[in-house]
Amino acid sequence: MIIANWKMNGTEQSVAAWIEAVSKNINKKDINPCIFCPPTCYLEYARRLIDENGSSIEIGSQIVNHSFEDESLTGGISTTMLKDLGIKYVLIGHSEQRNFLKESKHVITKKIEEALDDELSVIYCIGEDIDTKNKNETHLFLSEQLDILGKLQSTHEDKLRSITVAYEPIWAIGSGLNAEKDYIEETHEFIKKYINDHLEWGQLDIYPAVLYGGSVNLDNCEEIISSNDVDGLLIGGASLNSETFSKIYNLS
Repeated sequence: MIIANWKMNGTEQSVAAWIEAVSKNINKKDINPCIFCPPTCYLEYARRLIDENGSSIEIGSQIVNHSFEDESLTGGISTTMLKDLGIKYVLIGHSEQRNFLKESKHVITKKIEEALDDELSVIYCIGEDIDTKNKNETHLFLSEQLDILGKLQSTHEDKLRSITVAYEPIWAIGSGLNAEKDYIEETHEFIKKYINDHLEWGQLDIYPAVLYGGSVNLDNCEEIISSNDVDGLLIGGASLNSETFSKIYNLS
């Protein structure tokens, strides 16, 4: 799975041009899902273009809001709305949402539950900041984020296969800093082992894919995707250029 996360970038013209170019240029379409996450205002437009062109690209939302009990949220978008638009994937827990919007574990958990209830596939984002890394507390930090998934077993066991984990070290997002291959492999190994053994998903024969994100570009993508336990990529800035994204996709 290769995901293009456009964040707060793009226009109708650039969305249309990107979809047309990537649809023509990417290979392995049947075995490696290509997920496009444009800004929310272009979700319906992008989905319609993909449907009209018969493209294999699938659409994901960068954001969803938790449905507060008996209260309205001006400007919010719910999982039900995303489903109605024909959106199949949603990013939840991204560090920028956690940090800038102060999303709590409770809110993130409710978002995941609501997404699964509406049959959306969840890309659950986790990652540590530079202080945590420097204190050698990455595993502890990630385990606390992963424990959210453990709470779903009693309520959504039949839908756990719809969850993918995306590991993005916060200190590498948009910074140009790159995690070393050994660090990526060791961290991905920990994430999978924690889910399989501590959360006991392995006993359910459920082994979620773990993607890597954080300043992924054309120069480092081959090394990253060849790393042990890396099952795909979540790409930010490098995904804005259709040619660059297509090359990364085809190398993965």
